Amino acid sequence: MDNITGFVGRAREADDALCAIRRGANVLINGRAGIGKSAFLRHLNDQLKGGELPVVFVPAGTTKSSLLELARQIHERCGLAVPEAMLPPRTLARVRREGSLPWSDLVRPLRRLPVADTVELLEGSLRRQRFLVLLETLEVPPSQAELFAVILDCAQVVACMDDANRRTRIERLLWRFQATVELKPLPLDDSRELAERWLNVRPLRFSDERTRDRFLRHVAQAGGGIPAAIRGMLEEADKEGEITPAKARSLYHQAGIRYVDMTPLLVVLLVIGMASRYISRGLGDTQMLVLSGVATAIFMGLRFFFFQMRSRR
Repeated sequence: MDNITGFVGRAREADDALCAIRRGANVLINGRAGIGKSAFLRHLNDQLKGGELPVVFVPAGTTKSSLLELARQIHERCGLAVPEAMLPPRTLARVRREGSLPWSDLVRPLRRLPVADTVELLEGSLRRQRFLVLLETLEVPPSQAELFAVILDCAQVVACMDDANRRTRIERLLWRFQATVELKPLPLDDSRELAERWLNVRPLRFSDERTRDRFLRHVAQAGGGIPAAIRGMLEEADKEGEITPAKARSLYHQAGIRYVDMTPLLVVLLVIGMASRYISRGLGDTQMLVLSGVATAIFMGLRFFFFQMRSRR
């Protein structure tokens, strides 16, 4: 979305991240799904190009694809230290003759190389030249977590992580980050500006000007400050021939829906119900005992249905 709307509403967070990076800290970008962590990281990438440290951007992917992308960018900037035994004789002869090793000649041997050997090769290059590595996600399998551990040993790192992440395999990586930047939902004004910028590039047809204003107001409110939700509604509206007031009101996106955790309230109600039963027994109040028993039974029934629905999801 940022390639259409530009960078909106994260100036303070970007300044905090850039200050932490420039003082040499590893930075963790934290936030809920759809909040715009990847777009934020790409913005940092643009701001840091041409700085003191060469910057490499590693997009989300498999362990092998991440290794190859990291290797490609390192090779383009300083050249990988590749053992001669890894290269075919014809390629090795051309390298000796021309004095350079194009990436196109290196990618096939690297694809055949085991992951552990590729990590070792990259480690040597990272220790030879200090890099700033931007990782699009820490939501990774164990093998990739091992790769990231090596990167954290050899380079300065900025990485994104979903605040709902519970993967214990990356817990030992988190203490290596000295600074955390949390991305919160955008305010209404910034959400509306995001939608307006989108319409400037991809205009929609509205039944009248008031409908356009209502549409922008609804998208900003229903999006909940989540860029992914705002984009989803705009893309849905883009499929319509004309936006009417009814259509504008009907737009929503799952990423913008906020769920309230009722567990603490249910626990309090259960405690009150159980306490009421003991109090009524002590006081000999039959009516209060019956009411507390009925309330407890209703709670247990609701709890059963809640667990059933949760298991089906």
